[in-house]
Amino acid sequence: MDIGKFNPGDVRKYLEGINFPASKDEVASGAESNGAPQGLVEQIKNAAKDKFQNQQEVISQLGL
Repeated sequence: MDIGKFNPGDVRKYLEGINFPASKDEVASGAESNGAPQGLVEQIKNAAKDKFQNQQEVISQLGL
């Protein structure tokens, strides 16, 4: 799935309830639990950072 199909609002919805700072595995797992599409989960898992301080950092790493 093309990450370009997501907007920051969609991603924030999938990141709800995740306690930051969080590892990228925690973020990916939380997003998956919130119903995120597999393509987005994979993008998080493949992010250059190992830990995120907040939702905005995740969104920035995804290039959104």
